[in-house]
Amino acid sequence: MSQSNQMGFSMATTSEMNVPLRSRPAEKGVVERTQPAARKMHILWAKQIGPAGSVGKTALFQLRALVERVREAPGVQLYDAVEAGVPTDVVKLIAKATGEPASVIMGLAGVSQTTFVRNEAANRPLPDVAGHRIMAYLRLLATLRRMLDESGDPEQMKTFDLEGWFARWVHETLPELGNKTPADMLRNPEGQRAVEQVLERMRGGLAA
Repeated sequence: MSQSNQMGFSMATTSEMNVPLRSRPAEKGVVERTQPAARKMHILWAKQIGPAGSVGKTALFQLRALVERVREAPGVQLYDAVEAGVPTDVVKLIAKATGEPASVIMGLAGVSQTTFVRNEAANRPLPDVAGHRIMAYLRLLATLRRMLDESGDPEQMKTFDLEGWFARWVHETLPELGNKTPADMLRNPEGQRAVEQVLERMRGGLAA
């Protein structure tokens, strides 16, 4: 899906670009169409989070709430959320919550800073490929949270910085991944499954 189609905008020819939509005369027998509105933000991204504390704690709280929604959502809802477009704010949220520079999260998503800034200014979501990678990142965090809930020490989990640990680990070169990083593997579903398998083998030893 092209970015223009994703946002619901009509494509125009070069000669049409400088002519306002309403000023173009309608051809005989043709009903003039107005430009369709941009798609609404999917509820997975738009849902409001509770009361805010400090900036750092708020970002971490928001990211954890988002990961929990990803964890609980059926696959079709996650599909729809990515198709509707992943907002640029999700990249900024991950950066704030993990303490990573936004440029690092952009790199993980495979989007240049120029494209990111342009899309943010135009209130457009991330490009399709970047959106898929960010969703993969969130799904891996959800998988990790589930694993820890099932096998981790509850007392130890209270002080374990899961998001910070994952943000660092995802950039480590791993022999199990053919000397690639988990971030490299987010490019397709097969890579994501390979990372999940590595996490499964690490079950129980993450907070040591």
